[in-house]
Amino acid sequence: MTQRVIAITGPNGFIAKSLRARLQADTTLDVRLVPRVAWDDERRLAERLDGCDAIFHIAGVNRGEDHAVRDGNEAMAKKLVAACDQNGSRPHIIFSSTTQRGNGTPYGDAKLAAERTLSDWSKRTDAPLSIAVLPNVYGAGCRPFYNSVVATFCHQLVNGEKPQVHQDREVEFIWVGDVVEQLHAMLSDPPCPTETLRLEGAATLRVAELLSKLQGYRQSFFQRHIVPDLSTHLEATLYSTFLSYVDLEDHRHTPEVKADDRGELYEIIKLATGGQVFFSTTKPGVIRGNHFHTRKVEWFCVLKGEAVIRLRPLHGDSVKQFRVSGDQPQFISIPVLHTHHIENVGDDELLTMFWCNEVFDQSDPDTYFERVA
Repeated sequence: MTQRVIAITGPNGFIAKSLRARLQADTTLDVRLVPRVAWDDERRLAERLDGCDAIFHIAGVNRGEDHAVRDGNEAMAKKLVAACDQNGSRPHIIFSSTTQRGNGTPYGDAKLAAERTLSDWSKRTDAPLSIAVLPNVYGAGCRPFYNSVVATFCHQLVNGEKPQVHQDREVEFIWVGDVVEQLHAMLSDPPCPTETLRLEGAATLRVAELLSKLQGYRQSFFQRHIVPDLSTHLEATLYSTFLSYVDLEDHRHTPEVKADDRGELYEIIKLATGGQVFFSTTKPGVIRGNHFHTRKVEWFCVLKGEAVIRLRPLHGDSVKQFRVSGDQPQFISIPVLHTHHIENVGDDELLTMFWCNEVFDQSDPDTYFERVA
């Protein structure tokens, strides 16, 4: 199978690193990287781009003196098309632009100027050109204090700093993973000759609203040791982004141990949306439980050892018995209004994992004592 040759400019940048990972996982592609030094040598740049089927032009100048930003982005676009003319190639160029294009700022005007340079070349040569217009991009690996308020706030929060909202405006945000998937998809559908695609973000938030979400993540991670609500794409990707800024040593969590003469109990995962996972050790011959719940649902799973789980409906006499073993783990779900217990019937310590649909609340435990038999 012949591989398509794909080049990426600015390969060490935030978006480009994620794009590299995605493209290099595609076995139909031969990915070439165009480093910064290649731009200083026209012949070297032309050689690097020779034979490319497509070029992702991600490199750019985002920060610096106004003239450097204005001139730098357009100059790179001119060098890119000059290199293609020099080697005689007509690749599909996919250019990463911004919703700030033409907004009167040096960066926005520079991006629009680069678009025009590439568009003129596309019309002259009939080479396909895709212009991907991106809103504010966030995700793991983005440099703080550079071009993403998400990265800046995450960095400040995990380092004990206090972020400030200087302008509480609405911002459209898009996750880098979504950007990369859409850029990758453009390879299979080159336009004829030019197409401008506006990539839609995951959500539009005010800056203060964004900060409030990230502050909640900080509190849930460092103080409550609880997983926040991740039910939407925005919440899930923002949270994964936040975690990427946390120092690796801080990813270690030590659960509180609740020990008594029966054994030990560890609460290990708690969810803000409700529910938690915990496990216990139980000594041989010991029974845990003898209680019922009116609203809480539980699942039991023996991971090591031998046990019997017994259930009896309230106001009933019939006892249902489950013999379970860590040699063949099975989940036993516990219905409400059934008193229940688990007994270690083996000779060794019993290790059991539990799931409950509520985080335990000492002031409202919904746990009522009643013997099974």
